[in-house]
Amino acid sequence: MNRLSLSLAGALIAACLAGPAIAQHGAPVESDASNAAIEAAKQKAAEAGGEYETTIWDNVFTQAQADAGKALYIANCQQCHGPTGRGGPGGPAVTGVVLNKKWADTTVLDFFTFAHAAMPPSKPGGIGTEHDYVNIVSYILQMHGAEPGETELVYDEETLGNIYIVRKPKK
Repeated sequence: MNRLSLSLAGALIAACLAGPAIAQHGAPVESDASNAAIEAAKQKAAEAGGEYETTIWDNVFTQAQADAGKALYIANCQQCHGPTGRGGPGGPAVTGVVLNKKWADTTVLDFFTFAHAAMPPSKPGGIGTEHDYVNIVSYILQMHGAEPGETELVYDEETLGNIYIVRKPKK
């Protein structure tokens, strides 16, 4: 390695250590804007009293949607978020503790809006239609442990905005 290569390698390492976490495709894993939006949604939920009529645990998607979402997730998301949604070498988890903490008391609309506007980072919104993104969200919810039901989850702001992401209720 010559001196220039060593200097560039050192600068790259320093930039990575000093800056935000960077996914393999070059997009920040976290952003102040997305964190602010999540906090605003949590504040709105807190003002509503924290009691929700519908949550992700109320069978809000169908198995057919989760199956369609799985194919899209494998093709477009798995390389960064991992095969179980618990994170990978290039991206954070989208299930488990991250969904429980980061997205707690926000709506499926908030989660959908973030995914549609920011994913994949190389081409936000480029996976397909709103229906495709709803199917991916359905699959992510299933990986998280939510059970499918008989009612299809549809892209409708009012519907998605009335389904809350909460920890699994204890029985």
